[in-house]
Amino acid sequence: MTSHTFDELLKSITQYIAKNNITRDTLCPEERLTITLRFLSSGLSYRKIAQEFLVGKSTVSKIISETACIIWDILQPQEMPEPSEELWLEIAKPYYKKTNYPNCIGSIDGKHIRIRKPPKSGSNYFNYKKFFSIVLLAVADANCSFIAIDVGACGRNADSNIFKESGSGKKLECGSLKIPNSTKLPNSNGLPQPFVFLGDEAFGLQKHILRPFPKKKAGSKERVFNYRLSRARRVVENAFGILSSVYRVLRKPILLEPEKATKVVLATVYL
Repeated sequence: MTSHTFDELLKSITQYIAKNNITRDTLCPEERLTITLRFLSSGLSYRKIAQEFLVGKSTVSKIISETACIIWDILQPQEMPEPSEELWLEIAKPYYKKTNYPNCIGSIDGKHIRIRKPPKSGSNYFNYKKFFSIVLLAVADANCSFIAIDVGACGRNADSNIFKESGSGKKLECGSLKIPNSTKLPNSNGLPQPFVFLGDEAFGLQKHILRPFPKKKAGSKERVFNYRLSRARRVVENAFGILSSVYRVLRKPILLEPEKATKVVLATVYL
């Protein structure tokens, strides 16, 4: 992170993370933000972070939890506002330019964030990959930027079920997601086609969600369609890769309770 970006981020959240205590010295906002960013970018344990900054382990735990929550709560409305019809149209333009896929307003997929087994949770967080996790379900645009996310679902749940229970999924089902009206495809005189999200085989086929043809029943035309869809859908995979390469806390098990791990993931997504 550049010094300019750090100063800009610090200025936005200073009033929310500053602490005043007349009985003892407190860590300044710069130190609190630095501790949080150090944890997110390195994935070091609380003990090692505490040794680096010469503070207590419990202090590090409290600082990271509070600061990560503030980063998301305060800055999310600015950086990830609720999409409007105009925003969906702006998202569709670079999608067609970069991937040659028309009427696409985002790619959707889920990423399993490894955590330690929560106490008395049974198999709720045990996923099909044979480890414990929470799910980051995200919609990304052609620039690998996140448009909408849902974090914290148990690892055993399928991506399609998580999407149905998410805020975006419920709005899509009731028709309040402000998706633009159907329009004709470029260089086509056919019927108007709806704007769609692109998903993998885990998602069901809907008016505004496209998925690949089953591989067993795919002929030559179906395989071409699957290739074009996969080429456009990969941007969400790229977004996950960029996220985990920058914030290495996501590349190893997060040794926190699911609630705290969710705050950490939300902070990394914003940053």
